[in-house]
Amino acid sequence: MKSKLMRMFALIVTIATFSSMVVGCGGNGDSSSKASDTASSPNSEVSTLEGNSGGEASANESDAPTESDSTANDSKNNTSKDNTGNGTSTGTSSGQQSGGKTFTEPVYDLKGRTIKIVTEQDYTDRTKDTVFNKSIKATEKKFNCKIVFVKNTDYVGIVKQLKSDSQSGKATYDAAIFRGYDIEPYLANTGYILKLDEYYDFKNDPTWQVEQVKDLGWFKGHRYGIPYSPNEYGYGIWYNKDMLSKAGIPDLWTYVNDGNWTWDTFRKVCKTFMLKQGDTNNDGKRDNYAFTSTDPWLDFISTNNASLLKFDKNGKPSIALDSENAIEALQFIADLHNVDHSVPNGEELKNLGTDSPFGAMFTGKVAMYSCHARYGRALQDMKIKNIGWVYYPKGPKASDYVVPSGTQPDMAVVPAKVSNPKEIVAVVQDALAYWDTSREEKIAFSAKSEELFNAIKSTLDNNSAKLFQQQAKKPVYTMANSYNLELLQSTVWPDILANKGTVKSIVAKYKNQLNSKVNELYSGKVVS
Repeated sequence: MKSKLMRMFALIVTIATFSSMVVGCGGNGDSSSKASDTASSPNSEVSTLEGNSGGEASANESDAPTESDSTANDSKNNTSKDNTGNGTSTGTSSGQQSGGKTFTEPVYDLKGRTIKIVTEQDYTDRTKDTVFNKSIKATEKKFNCKIVFVKNTDYVGIVKQLKSDSQSGKATYDAAIFRGYDIEPYLANTGYILKLDEYYDFKNDPTWQVEQVKDLGWFKGHRYGIPYSPNEYGYGIWYNKDMLSKAGIPDLWTYVNDGNWTWDTFRKVCKTFMLKQGDTNNDGKRDNYAFTSTDPWLDFISTNNASLLKFDKNGKPSIALDSENAIEALQFIADLHNVDHSVPNGEELKNLGTDSPFGAMFTGKVAMYSCHARYGRALQDMKIKNIGWVYYPKGPKASDYVVPSGTQPDMAVVPAKVSNPKEIVAVVQDALAYWDTSREEKIAFSAKSEELFNAIKSTLDNNSAKLFQQQAKKPVYTMANSYNLELLQSTVWPDILANKGTVKSIVAKYKNQLNSKVNELYSGKVVS
């Protein structure tokens, strides 16, 4: 666990410089990049919240009902649900069919108990008319409880508290919010958090059969995390319209609308830019570049119907970089580097005035960079105003555009030693399932995405909105941030760039080492 805590601490330190921007960007892949042409930055929003200064007390036994106060046998007004998305009824014995099995949601009278959820983010303003505030209000009424979010910007400290609570046998909080990549496989292997499906029937509750959420938070056959938001960290390509225009390149959405935004088109765009704007002072040295990314290799693999990992029927991961489609993507990126010289390496980035791909567009010398939707705010803060956000181009083996994310969404977990776990899991899942159609006030699943979009729409035009909507409707999780493979950045990618063999032979050379690391992470050998 020590190494994991140090990893998270390092990530937080890395992004401290950008905290005022409330944005972070780390590629769809390895979030601790070390290759000469890449640099690290986490695939998560940067928090700028104030720490908890004692305004909220820790949960204690006096807050919690005893087992005799609130048990499964004391369920009140259990809610029956159907799986049609239509209305439901309430009662203590009725039920509806879900997946061929009768499902009745357990509803407990918590007798005014305060449920404390610790989070790095700011969810404490209950006066706003938001999707979650509506959902939480309905849950509080339903379970006769009060839900309080406790701010704590010490993210690593929250993990340490879970460990301490697990050892002491008493939970400080009733639930905690973590980034998706820290739940699987890390926290799920520690024993610090509950196997939630042992306390709530997620598989038969129709609310949790919504395509976008039904498979999230599961690990080794158990659910450990409850997603509370659609995917908002899907990646696309940000671009400087003014820089491209100087090279005679139209807005990139022109290619999307014409149906030919493909790898071939993207490469032509990059070549055209380098030809016309790569050396503006004619000194024989490149002073502008077409594109960069924290990890372009993993970015483009997902655009060619391939992935870093494949999972067997039991959910166990293994390396899939040796598939034909993945090899084709790796070769494409190698050619952008070595043949076209459209992507700067580490030394070339320094010559531009930055040591990180994350800051490359800020210099005004790189036209395109891959990141999530919130990166637009950072560009605007750096006085780069005329910007766009577009899909990755489609690879030859792809049938549609993808908006990939290296991590599953942030999720709620429940400490292993929480008091009355059945009741707490029931409350937390109900509060976060804002789209539950059994409620009197219906909220569409898309409502949260629309709310997120409205919060950042000043940096997104109408075309970019399409990208934002697709990342929630058709999420693609590469899991690359969950299975963080330093060997890719330190050895595999550099070897490809150095032409130490064919792409296929280099991948084959390191496949066993990569699988060994994946197995260590999956099994929990690196977690104490």
